[in-house]
Amino acid sequence: MIGYERASELVGRFPGHRMLVIGDLILDRYVWGNTDRISPEAPVPIVRVERESIMLGGAGNVARNLASLGAQVDVLGLVGEDETAIDLETLFDRWGIDTRMLLRERGRPTTVKTRVISRGQQIVRYDRESEDPIGDDLVKRLLDALRSSGSRVQGVILQNYGKGLLTPGVVSEAMSIFEEQDIRVFVDPKEPPWEIYRGAELVKPNLREAEYLTRIRARDEEDLERIGRELIELCGGATFAVTRGGEGITLFSSEDGMCHVPTQRREVADATGAGDTTIAAVALARLSGGSWRESAEIANAAAGVVVQVHGTSTSTPEELLHGIGGTA
Repeated sequence: MIGYERASELVGRFPGHRMLVIGDLILDRYVWGNTDRISPEAPVPIVRVERESIMLGGAGNVARNLASLGAQVDVLGLVGEDETAIDLETLFDRWGIDTRMLLRERGRPTTVKTRVISRGQQIVRYDRESEDPIGDDLVKRLLDALRSSGSRVQGVILQNYGKGLLTPGVVSEAMSIFEEQDIRVFVDPKEPPWEIYRGAELVKPNLREAEYLTRIRARDEEDLERIGRELIELCGGATFAVTRGGEGITLFSSEDGMCHVPTQRREVADATGAGDTTIAAVALARLSGGSWRESAEIANAAAGVVVQVHGTSTSTPEELLHGIGGTA
């Protein structure tokens, strides 16, 4: 288990890193209210709205987690020309996240997921989005932005939710640019193909995603090892950090094989966004000189903070270190 002094050393280096987050930006909108009767028009509850709130979602939540941990952050994503885009930019500005590389497309809705919540329970969610792949003009602008950003950043996180930005062709071109510029790449994939991430330092799926891709169900240690071998072969030797909820993180690498990094037992209020916290923390810890195990332990501690809060949340360096065993 990583000691408090070593963790403090690594976390203390976080502010020295500038990260670029590339991926699908989502605005999470919440409508909070109360319900005391059923509609006479249809068998649905009537929600009396009391307040509304908005938060960064998708790749934006990864950027927010990096900023909360002390890093300098740039974000590259796609928005429309609408009020939702303005709301996103306002939130990014609040967190000190640089939005100069945002791409805008007229006529395309900025992705927003609206959740209606009554008495602490989600009643319905409705989404406004487009999953159409970006056109050639936007592809050129995205790749040009990446070529010009090389001198600014030490690491990149790719966060792909399948909303049309990170197409296989775009990712392949981007990975070539990162290799030329010697930029370290960390990936949170959501859907295949994963072989386009060859050259990444880390790929971080959850267990369900890893099982789906390899078509292997993880019933025991032998199954987990088979999953790891399949993943490493697929992505050309990248290290994999497979998140397993309350079981922590299982690391797979061609050099060290399989390694389980358990998490401390905590009361979980909401696991939403814990994966975003994990990849933000593990990337910063690696850039700061941490081993894979040290980085995973720091990521577990950061995720342990956010799962105790309802909704997407973030961890500060102080909270992270307190979870490892120090005093906040």
